[in-house]
Amino acid sequence: MFPENFTPVRWDAYCGVSKRIRVGASAPSCRCKPAERPALDPHVVRLIFSLFHVANLRTSKRVPELDGLRGAAILLVVIVHYFSFNPYGRAGGLIQSFDVIIARTISMGWTGVDLFFVLSGFLIGGILLDARDSPHYFKTFYVRRFFRIIPIYYGWIAAYVALMAVAGSFLRAHVAGGAVPDGRHQYLVLLLFLQNFGLLGHSVIAGAWFWPTWSVAVEEQFYLAAPSVIRFLSRRALYIFLFLVIGAAPVLRLWVHYHFPVLNTELDYSYMLMPCRADAFAIGILAALLWRSAGFRAWLGVHGRALAGICAAWLAGVAALVHWYPAYNSIPMISVGYTWIACFYAIILILAIGKPGGAVARFTRMGWLREFGRVSYCFYLIHLVLRLILQILVRAAAGPTGPGEDVGISIAAIALSYGLARLSWNYFEYPLLRRGHAYHYYDDVPALASVEAAHKMEVC
Repeated sequence: MFPENFTPVRWDAYCGVSKRIRVGASAPSCRCKPAERPALDPHVVRLIFSLFHVANLRTSKRVPELDGLRGAAILLVVIVHYFSFNPYGRAGGLIQSFDVIIARTISMGWTGVDLFFVLSGFLIGGILLDARDSPHYFKTFYVRRFFRIIPIYYGWIAAYVALMAVAGSFLRAHVAGGAVPDGRHQYLVLLLFLQNFGLLGHSVIAGAWFWPTWSVAVEEQFYLAAPSVIRFLSRRALYIFLFLVIGAAPVLRLWVHYHFPVLNTELDYSYMLMPCRADAFAIGILAALLWRSAGFRAWLGVHGRALAGICAAWLAGVAALVHWYPAYNSIPMISVGYTWIACFYAIILILAIGKPGGAVARFTRMGWLREFGRVSYCFYLIHLVLRLILQILVRAAAGPTGPGEDVGISIAAIALSYGLARLSWNYFEYPLLRRGHAYHYYDDVPALASVEAAHKMEVC
């Protein structure tokens, strides 16, 4: 019996794979008619599903389009952190109008985090959907997540402690506000991934060091909830649950925004709390469900242009948000904007993997973009504080900096962040990923475990 989310494959492909993996199989290639087809071996079915489930794409160890989307996400975040300027003034005159448009477009780089959330919903949700009947479902998922997230994250906290011990006096002398966190409860908050609840008091240095980790905390909280939801809800119930989450999140964000106000220097709770951002993850999981639907895949094959038209219409909505309400904490953005943007990114994702000859797919397969996607986790953690440290060093050596020097510092910070992230990937992250992938969802068919590792390495 096929799994309920099995994507049909050609019968001759089944016969060929079946012959190759059956121990002692010596029969010639199958040329049977539909009425004479033999009963399907469930082990063979599961192996074929593992071979073809990603998209019936040209699947190798990674899906290149998804790497490209990760690269786009990290670059959006870096651009808004390094090159943004005040986008909220009223336009007056052609030149100023153009200046405001550019500024507001750059300021939307914060939506790169939303793209990360949609990708997590799609990738993690998809892997859990494929493994929902696994005998090692929870153990394998959490062990792999541990090796992917925890070592580098805890290492980043330890690096802060070490830096403050070695160079804390120098940094404090050049940056007002000292170095926070300096209390045990602050480190406990970081270790338990609770910083998105606004429990940290940050100085400039610690803020640049730990501020990006709020979204890592949101991801970790998503990992706590998603496996049980996907494991125990039926397919129909899961669809209903996801639509309820997508509908409830905007209402919850508005309620949180009005009932838990924050200082202007702090991120809004409606932006940071996982339940308030759950619609992006739910949209990603919904995209994973649709991608595993033979009916949807057939529709996409025939109506690809229709999806491109939908994408264009959604892009017009994003452009309207950029023009009139670019602030992340504006009421239109908090209410429907986050959800609209997450849907837009989900459509982009489906176009990237579903229309390999299209412009979106070609763009996301660009080598330099995929490279940024590969190292995006470490890059995301370190990019903000590296720019601050470079700025401190330059100002300590040469005095105050102007716009030109700041741009040069930003470019140097990008190069340094990439170099360190690449070293982290080569010598730290990738070896840990391989260790995590020693744990498999299925172990009853050896060939399945190797195929699973090949297709999902570096993703889960």
